Amino acid sequence: MHTEYDLAQSLHQDRLRDAEEYRRSRTLREEQKRRKAEARAAHRNDSRAKASALRVRSA
Repeated sequence: MHTEYDLAQSLHQDRLRDAEEYRRSRTLREEQKRRKAEARAAHRNDSRAKASALRVRSA
């Protein structure tokens, strides 16, 4: 038979574990989002640079 203290203790540990898990997954998501944004920006810059270079050459 568990005492109320034991139950509170285990609940608390579960909450801590959940919070840790949530934090880890959130930082992972943020990291992926940032990487995707950087890749998009790099791609945009490349295509823009090419376009302006073509314009200069054709002028």
